[in-house]
Amino acid sequence: MSSFLRPLAYRYRWIYDTVTAVSSLSVGGVDRLRSLGLEALQAHLQPGSAVLDLCCGSGEAAAPWLAAGFAVTGLDLSPRALELAATRHPMLEQVEGLAENPPLPAGSFSAIQLSVALHEFPRTEREMVLSSALKLLQPGGWLVLVDLHPAGPWLRLPQQIFCELFETDTATAMLEDDLPSQLERLGFTFVKQELLAGKALQRITAMRPIQTEQS
Repeated sequence: MSSFLRPLAYRYRWIYDTVTAVSSLSVGGVDRLRSLGLEALQAHLQPGSAVLDLCCGSGEAAAPWLAAGFAVTGLDLSPRALELAATRHPMLEQVEGLAENPPLPAGSFSAIQLSVALHEFPRTEREMVLSSALKLLQPGGWLVLVDLHPAGPWLRLPQQIFCELFETDTATAMLEDDLPSQLERLGFTFVKQELLAGKALQRITAMRPIQTEQS
């Protein structure tokens, strides 16, 4: 269930952009928010490596990777979002499909990004998304996940208000769960969690093991 403000925010771009701008202030603004994935993984990757932006939307979080010279594929379920991505970021390869079951070959990517998207999925589908990411990574490849985390005392109330106004029950459910433990259980290694923005945001990096039975 979501409030009436959520569909309005997606229908009217200025509402979405305003919400994004305000909510990103605590990490240094919109540009920094969209660069958090690249910032975490760039040192682990060879120049020009294949990167997948899962749930890419209109491609704004893929843009820093493209600017850094990576070969970026953006996957999203929305044809409209992919049309916008093609217009704004012509170098982004667009793929339409489900993040839970991407129409992409296993072991195709050196890195996968999920930027403020995983909280949109119910628990069962969320696990499917993370399992798909593990399969799509090359052995030794990296996942970076940026998303909501239970805020500390100073931002707890603003976060609750934000979730009430703009998010769904899936976001509340994710705030109750331990994502690093879930990633380890699914088979990821070197799982590292960083808390940002008064603990209201988490950035998690995790690696697909070099030796793995996953295909």
